[in-house]
Amino acid sequence: MKRIFFMAMIANALIISGLTSCEKENLSPIPGGNTSPAVPTSTTTINLVAYHWVKDAYGIYTNTFGGVISPGNINNHKVKIYLVENGKETQINSFISFMGGELWATNTQTDVEINYRCSEQNLPFSHLVIKVVIE
Repeated sequence: MKRIFFMAMIANALIISGLTSCEKENLSPIPGGNTSPAVPTSTTTINLVAYHWVKDAYGIYTNTFGGVISPGNINNHKVKIYLVENGKETQINSFISFMGGELWATNTQTDVEINYRCSEQNLPFSHLVIKVVIE
């Protein structure tokens, strides 16, 4: 029952983020600059909840979100991954200290991986809210 509930939560988050994630803004040319048409930019935001942790032989807990990034979305774009906690966003593309351990994220063309290393036998949290921004 718990697994079905969490799967439904992730499915809902993916649907909602897919419907609202793409925002486009028109850029105005700089006065005196190039007079060619402005190129619109877009940012994609993906909201995730990390709750399925797997511990490896080195004691690192990992939550993998497979296939959450469209392969066409990442070419020539920056991927920034944030921990969202108490309304505050902290970028975790590199190691940060978190709850007595280290938290960091990596990504491939299609996947996002959240990693946590600590000296505790169990995780000091049940889930983490993650925000992925592709610029």
